[in-house]
Amino acid sequence: MNFLDKEFSKITENISLDRLSSYKFNNSENIEIILKRYIYNVQVSESFYPLLSAFEIALRNRIYNAICNLKGDSWLLNEINTKSILSDNERNILITTYNKLETRYKKSPKAGSIIAELTLGFWINLCKKSYKNSLWDKEGFFNSVFPDFDEFFVSPVLDKTKTIFPLLKEILILRNRIFHHEIIINNKNGIENCYNATYKVLCSLSKEYVKLFETSLRFKELTKQKPW
Repeated sequence: MNFLDKEFSKITENISLDRLSSYKFNNSENIEIILKRYIYNVQVSESFYPLLSAFEIALRNRIYNAICNLKGDSWLLNEINTKSILSDNERNILITTYNKLETRYKKSPKAGSIIAELTLGFWINLCKKSYKNSLWDKEGFFNSVFPDFDEFFVSPVLDKTKTIFPLLKEILILRNRIFHHEIIINNKNGIENCYNATYKVLCSLSKEYVKLFETSLRFKELTKQKPW
């Protein structure tokens, strides 16, 4: 497939040259290989969706439920009125989310609506070092969030959070790049390693939950058909 100047200009009306340039890995490559790489990146991004969707839903619900066990079922709504668990940053995000939902629906939102509206970044921020003493070091808390951790990870240290927390940050970065339509196939860790790590983290949340999505996971099949 050869692209004439006129055809190329039509493409760049939709895809900027700046965006296309990130798909050019060396100066000798022509537009055909760059566009193949662009399309392949879209396909790989799509193949991550079932995994990321399952991960996001499982993580937020398991963290929420673990805090319920520790602080009571009303902790999220209580936190709006009285700062008890969250740092200023996360509490401000929670209050903003609550107010947005209240304005949208003209009534006080329930916890379920707030949980769904809060971003993945909010929940992963609850896995920061600053929450270790108040949450993660409490007896049974880690295992209630990651009950299958030991089947999928061998932690080099006694503190399992040092193994899982950095992976959560990497998943968030990858997820945001995918949802903002950025290039991911050139990930410095290798996109295959990124996928495998995300899969293992999801399995550590619930190996049974992962089984629901097995028929939807086509990443490995897709990467066998890399078009260059």
